[in-house]
Amino acid sequence: MPLSPAARQASAFPRLRRRLLAAVAMAAVSAPVTAAMAQTAAPAPAGQTAGALRSFDIPAQPLSSAVGTFSRQSGLQVTLASATARGVTVQAVKGSMSAEQALTRMLQGTGVQFRMSGGTVVIGQGPAARATAVADDGSIPLDEVTVAADGAGGHAGYQGAPNWIYETPASVSFISRAAMQEVMPREASDLFDGMAGVNVASPPQNPGISVNVRGLQDQNRVTMSIDGARQNYQQSGHNSTSYAYVDPLLLREVEVEKNATVGVGAGGTHGGVVMFRTLSADDLIKPGRSWGGEIDVTTGTNEYQFYGLAAVAGRMGKVDATFAVTQKELGAYSVGTNGTLAPSVNAQYVEDQNAVFTGGTLWSGLAKFGWDITDEQRLELGLVVYDTEFTTSTSEGGYVNNNHVRNLTGTLTYTYQPDNALIDLKAQVWANQTENQQYRTARTTYGAFDVDYKLNTYGGSIVNTSNFKVPYGNLSLFYGAEGFLDDASTNSVNYDADDTLTNWWYSGTNPSGERWMVTPFGKATFTHGGWLEISAGGRYDYYNLSGTSTVNAGVEQVLVTPEVCTLWFRGTCRRTTPAVYAYNQLTEDIDVQQSGGHFSPEATLAVTPFKGAQVYGKYSGGYRPPTLSESVLGGEHIGGIFAYIPNPDLQPETSQNWEVGANMILDNVLRNGDSFRLKAAYFDRTIENYIALVTNSLVIPGTSTVVGGYQAVNLLGDSKLKGIEIEANYDAGDYYVGGSYTYI
Repeated sequence: MPLSPAARQASAFPRLRRRLLAAVAMAAVSAPVTAAMAQTAAPAPAGQTAGALRSFDIPAQPLSSAVGTFSRQSGLQVTLASATARGVTVQAVKGSMSAEQALTRMLQGTGVQFRMSGGTVVIGQGPAARATAVADDGSIPLDEVTVAADGAGGHAGYQGAPNWIYETPASVSFISRAAMQEVMPREASDLFDGMAGVNVASPPQNPGISVNVRGLQDQNRVTMSIDGARQNYQQSGHNSTSYAYVDPLLLREVEVEKNATVGVGAGGTHGGVVMFRTLSADDLIKPGRSWGGEIDVTTGTNEYQFYGLAAVAGRMGKVDATFAVTQKELGAYSVGTNGTLAPSVNAQYVEDQNAVFTGGTLWSGLAKFGWDITDEQRLELGLVVYDTEFTTSTSEGGYVNNNHVRNLTGTLTYTYQPDNALIDLKAQVWANQTENQQYRTARTTYGAFDVDYKLNTYGGSIVNTSNFKVPYGNLSLFYGAEGFLDDASTNSVNYDADDTLTNWWYSGTNPSGERWMVTPFGKATFTHGGWLEISAGGRYDYYNLSGTSTVNAGVEQVLVTPEVCTLWFRGTCRRTTPAVYAYNQLTEDIDVQQSGGHFSPEATLAVTPFKGAQVYGKYSGGYRPPTLSESVLGGEHIGGIFAYIPNPDLQPETSQNWEVGANMILDNVLRNGDSFRLKAAYFDRTIENYIALVTNSLVIPGTSTVVGGYQAVNLLGDSKLKGIEIEANYDAGDYYVGGSYTYI
C-alpha cells in the first residue's frame, strides 16, 4: 500500500509555521443593519443556509443568554454587542422552522435588529441608538462583544462539525478550516485520513484525489464538486481513474454525504457526494469590518519546501470582492521506516530512500465578486484556478511522464431568501475544464509522445425550499433539478514516425465523446413536536451518451515489392529475390449511443427520544449510468500489450441502500461548559449490474468480424457492501478527545 501521510511526514516536525490573520476596519460598516423582517441573506456554507428547516426550543430569557442557545441550535455564529443586550428579554421559540424565522420570532417586540451573512449573524442596535453610537470615522464602537460560535471556535463536533451535522438523520461528515490547519496536508488526500467510511486511493505522485466512500469510487460513483461545480475529470491508467484537483489552502470546509441522496450533486451517483467549499468574503471579513485578509506560510523538513497563501477581501456598500493566491513547492519525500511495503510498490518506495517523483509545484488562486442586489437577493461570480506540474512513472522511475494539469472552475450563483416561508431559492450555472498536457518520454519499443487529455463540463441547478404549517406539525418541501454535459477529448502527437498508427493507445482508453444528464428531484419532510421527523422523496436520472470507439481488427498483408527473378538459365528462373510484404494495422470504428432513465426513491424516519439524542432509519435507491471510458472503451494498452473493446449494451448500475443510525448532542455532561458529540451508523448496500473490466469478445456491428480484449461488463448477481461507522468527540475546553471507527 502507499505510505500513509504520517509516514510521509514523519520527519516534518518541528515545522516553522507562521500564520497571520488580519482583519482591519477602514471605513463605516459596509451595509447598514436592516430590519429583522428583511435581512441580507448571503450564501451560507453548505448545510448552514439560514432557510434550512431546524428544530428550536428556546425559552423566554435575557437576550445575552439566548444567543448561545440560538447559536447551538441553528449552527450559526452569532455576534452581539453587549450594549444591545442590556435589559432585553426575548420571546420563547419552539418548533421546526428556519433560523431566520426563529430569530425573527425571538426578537419580536424588542426593537432589536439583526443581519445574516453566510454562516454569521450580527445582532445590532435599533436605528435611534445606532445613530448616536456612530463614531466620527463612521464605525460602530462595540464596548463589549459576546460571540457564540458553533464550529471551530466553540463547542464543535468531530473535526469541527457544526451541530446541524448531528441533527441530520443521515451519514454526513464534515471537515472545518480549523481541522484542516491541524493536519497541515501535503496534498488534499490527507484531509480525509480521520473521516469514518472515507478513504482516498490516489497515488502519491499525482496530487489529484479520488475519494472512496464506503468502498465505492471512480467512474463518477462518488460525485466531487468545488463550490457546487462538478469535477468529473477522468484519466485511465494504472491507478484511479477519477480525479479532482483542489488546493487545501483555498478550502474553508468539506462536507461528505455518504449515501445515495436527493439534492444537487447526487444525480447519477450512489456512492456519495463530496463538496469542497472555497473561501469567500465572509470568511475573511469580521463582523463590523469592511475588509480583511489572511497570510498563511508553512515550511518544513522531508522536502516540505514551501506552502503559502495570501488572501484579501473587501466590502463596499452592497458589493464585495475576494482574491487569493497560493504557491507550493514539494520535493520527493523520504520513506518512513515503520511497517512493510507490498512487493508491488517496492520499486517506487525503497526504505530509507526518497520516493520516486513525489514532488511537484503548484500555483492556485481564486477571485469572487458578490452583489447584494436587495436585502433578499444576492448574486455571486466565482473563478477557482489550479495549475500544477508533477511527474508520474513506473519501473523505478525509468518510464517518465511529465504532467501539466490545469483545472478551471467558474460559478455564477443567485440566491433569493425573502421573508416568505415558501421561498428559499438558489440557482447556479457553472463550468469546469480539467486538462492534462502530458509529455511521455521515449520507451525501449516506441518513441516519445505529447498527449492532451481534456474534459469540459457545463452544468446548472435550481433548488427551492417551501415550509408550511400543517395539522399536527410542520411540512417542508425541498425540490429542484440539476443537469450537466461532459465533453471529453484526447489528442496525441508522436515524435517517432514509426508510431503514427499508435495514437489510439491514448484516445482508446480515454475516448472522445459526450455524456449529458438531467435530474429533477424532490423531498417532503414532516416534523411533529420536536421528536418526530418523516421524509419521503426521490430523484429521476436521465442520461444520454455518445462516442466512437476504435478497435483492433487485425492486420492486413500488403505487397510492397513483388518477387523478382535475378538469374535465368535455359528459360528457367534459377534465382529470385523474395517478395517483400508489409503488415498494416486494421482498425474499425464502432459508434456507441446509449440513453436511459431511472427513478430512485428515498425515505427516512427519525425519532428524538430525549433532548440531544436522535435515532433514525433510512432507505434510498441509487443509479449510476456508464461513463464514456466504460461504454466507449477501445484501443490498446500503451505499447500494444493487449486490446480494449467497447460495450454498446452496457447497463447502468442500480443500488438499494439501507441505513440505521444515531446522533447525540450533549452539553454540560461531566462539568459545566463541556460537550459530547456522536454520529454512528450501520449501512447495507446492494448493487445490481456492477460494472467491472474483464476479458471478452465483440462482433463488430454490420460484420462477422469478432474482436477480443478487455471490456467493461455488468457483473452477474449482486455486489454487497455493509459496515459500521462511528465519529465522536468530547470537548472539556482544556482538553479534547475525538476519533472515528470504520468497519466495512
